[in-house]
Amino acid sequence: MSSTSTDPSLANRKSIVWVYLSGAMAVTFIVMLFLPDSGTGSTTLSLYTAMLWCGLFGTALWRYFNKSGWVGFAIGSALGMAIQIVAQLT
Repeated sequence: MSSTSTDPSLANRKSIVWVYLSGAMAVTFIVMLFLPDSGTGSTTLSLYTAMLWCGLFGTALWRYFNKSGWVGFAIGSALGMAIQIVAQLT
């Protein structure tokens, strides 16, 4: 007999914890885009990380508000790409 115990706040996909976690990661990579010599400002990887984490944040946020996660991911990814482009211009 195996019993698995999971934290109820993490088992619920609509939990605010996921919004905070993905938002913190998105903010981390966005801040690193604007810091000089942080290692993420000029590479192609920076575009993917900004798009990924902003997309995951959008997914978590949209699911929290009972909306489609795919729409949230698309909007978040587009914002992540726009932020990365602005970071390259500054």
